[in-house]
Amino acid sequence: MASPLPTPADPLIGTTLGGWRIERRLGGGKNHRIYKARHERLNRRAAIKVLDARLAKDDDAVSRFFCEARAVAELSAEHLVDIFDFVYDPARGHIAYAMEQLRGRDLRQLLDENKAMAPARVARIGAQLCDALSAIHKVGVVHRDVRPSNIMLVRRGGDPDYVKLLDFGMARFPGKVRHATAAGAQLGSPTYMAPEQASSPDVDARADLYSVGCVLFHMLTGKAPFRGESAEAVLQQKTAAGRAPSPAGDHGAGRVSPALAAIVQRLLSRDPSDRFPDSASARIALLAGGELDPWMADDRTIAVPPLAKTAKPIVAAIGVRARSYGLGLAFAAGLASGLIVAFIR
Repeated sequence: MASPLPTPADPLIGTTLGGWRIERRLGGGKNHRIYKARHERLNRRAAIKVLDARLAKDDDAVSRFFCEARAVAELSAEHLVDIFDFVYDPARGHIAYAMEQLRGRDLRQLLDENKAMAPARVARIGAQLCDALSAIHKVGVVHRDVRPSNIMLVRRGGDPDYVKLLDFGMARFPGKVRHATAAGAQLGSPTYMAPEQASSPDVDARADLYSVGCVLFHMLTGKAPFRGESAEAVLQQKTAAGRAPSPAGDHGAGRVSPALAAIVQRLLSRDPSDRFPDSASARIALLAGGELDPWMADDRTIAVPPLAKTAKPIVAAIGVRARSYGLGLAFAAGLASGLIVAFIR
């Protein structure tokens, strides 16, 4: 049997871009690669995003890449990655920018390990994600590619779930920028993108909110809200008339409260006008749900069967006083959930 062909060495590793020594590759996408690097004079560590050499002389591609770096650098928001250097050398095929090196894992990796996440944890992550989107939406930027692989969870202080929103390669920027998308081109992941994005890339901030709803649904149930054998099948489900799926359905029964389910369903509304008006409003609703909802126990993982399967044996084993106390809590829980549902509507 023939031996496998050796993997070709990456020509950038060991070289220097604008003072940054490229050490090893961390990842990348279709049109870029990301490397771990160190500044030779300052000894500062960074992640370097390098535009594919084939696009280095493409004015539109370079314009988009530069706008991505400048927009995020100017915002300097706490839930966005910090960008602090730009390397422009088209003659050698080197267009890159340096950003903070994050230590953590993306949400996609976490979802691959755990089928579902605790509602309180989901609400906190979702509120931070809305915070990041609020920062970019205020200056007219629409991300258009909010999905688990673009959401990084890093440790910040005592919080292991500090959110950083990544990859603005598909974002829509304001003003006259040479980053026009071809007519009919589709941007984003069909699993998480808004239905209106399938027909036109010219969407507003509410498209990002729909993507947030898809991500929250996935975290709560372990599955995306719409699934199919092809991108066309998924998008057809999203554009079909009907009420949005609830994360409190078959997969989330007994775990996801009516209040949190209503928030997610509103985010997943087919008509953009039926969603939250902005990211700030969605963030307020998620924080209220996380703080007031007694269903949202602060578990790191979900290995608890639906409430309906465990409630009867527990109730049978406790005394009358405990049952009365439980009824009081249930009444308070129902009242709190009802208030939150009324707020988000």
